[in-house]
Amino acid sequence: MSTGRWLLLLFCTTLSLAEKVRYDGHQVLRVIPKTHHEISILGNLMSNLENSKFDGQLSFWREPSNVTKPVDIMISPSYVKKITTYLAHKGIHTKVMIKNVQELINEEQKGLNSSTFAYNAYNTYETIQEWITETAAVYDTATEGSIGKSYEERNIGYLKISTGGTNKKAVVIHGGIHAAEWISPATVLYLAKYLVEGGTDAKDLLNKFDFYVIPVLNGDGYSFTWTDNRLWRKTRKPNEGSPCMGTDPNRNFATGWGGIGSSNEPCSDFYHGTKAFSEPEVAAIRDFVSSLGGGDGVALYIDYHSYSQLWLMPYGYTNEKPADYDTQLAGGKAACDALKKVHGTQYKYGNIYDTIHPASGGSCDYMYAEQNVQFSYSPEGRDKGRYGFFLPAKYIQPSGEENWAALKAICDFVDTNI
Repeated sequence: MSTGRWLLLLFCTTLSLAEKVRYDGHQVLRVIPKTHHEISILGNLMSNLENSKFDGQLSFWREPSNVTKPVDIMISPSYVKKITTYLAHKGIHTKVMIKNVQELINEEQKGLNSSTFAYNAYNTYETIQEWITETAAVYDTATEGSIGKSYEERNIGYLKISTGGTNKKAVVIHGGIHAAEWISPATVLYLAKYLVEGGTDAKDLLNKFDFYVIPVLNGDGYSFTWTDNRLWRKTRKPNEGSPCMGTDPNRNFATGWGGIGSSNEPCSDFYHGTKAFSEPEVAAIRDFVSSLGGGDGVALYIDYHSYSQLWLMPYGYTNEKPADYDTQLAGGKAACDALKKVHGTQYKYGNIYDTIHPASGGSCDYMYAEQNVQFSYSPEGRDKGRYGFFLPAKYIQPSGEENWAALKAICDFVDTNI
């Protein structure tokens, strides 16, 4: 959902690109607004961006929401001085978080794996799908499945990990709903690794739950980040009457659809689509969870994102708290406490609206409000902005290790509270 810092790269939304988009000299500035007036100024910048007044020269990675909540803005070289001068004139201090975006992309590329699968590398969509097939063939507890097809007819594959038996509820885990967030699928793959390779902890979890692991929900967008534009976020379905492609799949669910934190502009990376579930990928995860019985069959739903190090829960479309909020919050605390013990990584936990930003039409809200899954979460993974979306591959294993601890803790909590 990651989800608040989202890219409004209008110049990158054309139907096709001849070459990979480069970000030489682009900087990411951080602003921590101190007043609601400063939030309003930043909000106006964002509104002007959606209205094409900046011609794609800046994009919000973390959008303005609440006082003291960081706002990250990527700015092209030709506009850095203009924007910093403008904000300084308004009394708003900026800090350079990333001096050259392309340099970080180049560093990240060293951790790519385009042919054979590796847990400690970033893998292509094709390699990940092959991993699903091969893992199902090797491990007795693993079964290959599909929840449907993407707009471009890519298979949305999953791995069911189960020791069999009856009367066990499901845990549904997926990554890659936002294409640019590569650490999300990589972390989800590590969780599957621990589950299939066994060990006492894995056996304990599999005695309680069946796990459905979907590494990449938005395969079209994820593939596009490898071939054309590393910072692509949305799906790849054309928008009628607009040159801009795609819908933000995490603004396309029914709960609060079209509300705060989403956009009706097709060129926006927060675009909510023409209607709820207009995107086949979003409809597919809806139907899959429903096929498992919704809250009657699914005990826990986790939609992994990056970045910010947050463990988020409903709601995002309103600041009202759900009836189960105190229990959800306790579950989030259990996950974050366990996660921190592994490598010292600190996560905050709380509702989406207040903890990161308002966001309507998200998966986390929908699975709780409409599918009745009591424990529905959207964690935001590493880091806090030093690397942003370009987390080097050396951090994949630590992310997997600490999130494995979090998964064990949240599953134990859920097991005692359902």
